[in-house]
Amino acid sequence: MEKGGGVRGIPAYFGILKAYPFLAGIGLVAFLSTAGLAIIIPTLPLYLKNNLGFNAGVIGLLLSVYAVTETLAKTPFGIWSDRFGRRPVIMLGLLLAALVPVGFITARAPLAFILLQVVNGLGVAAFWPVLSALIADSVRVEERAPALAVVNMAYLAALGVGPALGTYLNHFLKTATGAFYAAAALLLASFLLGLIVLPRRRFGASGEQGAGRSGDGRGPGHGARHNRCNSFSAMLFISLLQQFGIGLLASTFILFVNRQLGFSQGQIGTALLVPAAAVAVLALPLGQYAERVGKHRAVQFAYLVSAGTLALVPFLHEIWQLVIAVAVLALAYVAGTPAWLALASMVAPSGRKGTALAGISTMQSLGFIIGSPAGGFLYDQLHPRSPLFACSAMLFICLFLALVYLPGDSPEEPARPGMH
Repeated sequence: MEKGGGVRGIPAYFGILKAYPFLAGIGLVAFLSTAGLAIIIPTLPLYLKNNLGFNAGVIGLLLSVYAVTETLAKTPFGIWSDRFGRRPVIMLGLLLAALVPVGFITARAPLAFILLQVVNGLGVAAFWPVLSALIADSVRVEERAPALAVVNMAYLAALGVGPALGTYLNHFLKTATGAFYAAAALLLASFLLGLIVLPRRRFGASGEQGAGRSGDGRGPGHGARHNRCNSFSAMLFISLLQQFGIGLLASTFILFVNRQLGFSQGQIGTALLVPAAAVAVLALPLGQYAERVGKHRAVQFAYLVSAGTLALVPFLHEIWQLVIAVAVLALAYVAGTPAWLALASMVAPSGRKGTALAGISTMQSLGFIIGSPAGGFLYDQLHPRSPLFACSAMLFICLFLALVYLPGDSPEEPARPGMH
């Protein structure tokens, strides 16, 4: 199979789609499903409060139920995908997620919404980490970062479109449930498309399994496997710290920019819209950049740029400065995330990529859950700037750990064709 970067006649960063045509279909599945889920983000709390009369405490509980369920379910689904195949687990996740918006329309009691949020958390947990593992299985190791960048681009584009689409639909249709019908339709479409485009065939784990054994009873790759295990353990801890830092800003970044820096909601919207366009244009080139400079260097550079930018945000005064800062943060995320997932797939234990990537995602969710209330506490009790400085410090620590523990881009042994 040709390498994505070597396809002639089109820009190099589109070569990954030429080399692996199924990635376009997977990207569309990711876009449709994420847009369907994102539609619910702004519309569900408004529906629960304005139409059903739920108080803020109950609404917060429902969001927590979703987050906790997703966090706890990721690793089991990863294990099952290693055992039974990626495709069945992904399709189960899409089907569960598609049922939830329909339930929102008919449910009335808080308990019903709690159960629906459990199902929603299970659906998302079965989809995203396992989808990353499916891509890692299906492309060559040196092309994982640009391949994962395709899905990352679809994810970010859907996050930009979904919330606005949901609020516009409810406004123009003059109904509180129109967004739920749209979410169900998008999620059902992603399920049906997944039946068609998700590959059944994959490239199997690297050839460690057939390795001979040395005289001391350990295979010749024992030392390499030990190093990979250490690297993966470090990546789990770094994932926790990283998302703890980002969680510090989940409820405080907008507050700080609005109340302390004095930017209006319209200006903040502009500051988010411009970077979204930049991400859509540059996601694939940045995926290729990670392969050229090395995945570990792309991750380290993303940490350095993000940490430095966040340390400067408290001192901004003009809207153009905020636009540039948010754009830099978004592009650092786009450059670093696919490279991070590709590295995790490289150091994962043989035949357990699904479990490994689900473990990374679980630690990220746990860090975010812990960091979110911590950020609010720092904002209220210490200083409004403190969450930004604390997040910057966390990312600098991640940079140091990445410099020490992340492996280089040494390729895996040649993969052998396998089947789910």
